[in-house]
Amino acid sequence: MKRILISCLLLFVTNLLFSQSLAVSGNSIVYGDSLDFQLESHLQVVNNSNNTVIVYCQKNEILMDTIGISDLPLPTNPTSAFCWGGTCYPSTIIFSTEADTMLPGEKNTEFVGDYHPWGHPTIGQVEYCFYLNSNPNDRTCFVVTYDATSTVSDVKEVVYSEEIGSFYPNPTNEYTSLFYNVKGISLLQITDILGNVVKNIEMEGNGEKTIYVGDLHKGVYFGNLVKNGEIIKIKKLIINK
Repeated sequence: MKRILISCLLLFVTNLLFSQSLAVSGNSIVYGDSLDFQLESHLQVVNNSNNTVIVYCQKNEILMDTIGISDLPLPTNPTSAFCWGGTCYPSTIIFSTEADTMLPGEKNTEFVGDYHPWGHPTIGQVEYCFYLNSNPNDRTCFVVTYDATSTVSDVKEVVYSEEIGSFYPNPTNEYTSLFYNVKGISLLQITDILGNVVKNIEMEGNGEKTIYVGDLHKGVYFGNLVKNGEIIKIKKLIINK
């Protein structure tokens, strides 16, 4: 009996030490076009603990498919980047330097991961790990596969099953476009990284919308699809000058 009690106690302590405070969910595969088309993933992070936690993010590139790139005219290999804690990081950064403070039970939908094929029909696989500042071993990871082997027509069919697709070309300096499929009238708000609205575009039904962004400064922006006063989709846009 004593051995059983000791075993149960050890099991309880082990589960307590390795319990995960965070839960992560989202689409595990994202499809897109390889021709200057940035594929994006949007993950939801939930604090399942009873404590307020400070959460950082780590990016691990599992697969960056470069098969056949040497035979193609474009020299740039596929790259991946991400946004977390109110900051967007270049492809060379693995760990976020900014964190998000999450209350017990709070849900965070601000994470954005992207894969840029730079014209190459490739497949990338990236793991995103979210962990506590107080205990880096208390982490939850999520793997996203980016399939950039589709054509523009294929992408159109995929995003028509959603409300909006990703911006393309992205990055851009003058014009960008996206496919949309909304019921009723919805509003696409373009905001800067501080949350200031710089453009409002009404959309209704489905189709392709081309937007002039040549009047905006260089930087990172977000396209927020607003319906009934609520943001239901967020897409990242990078403007280079």
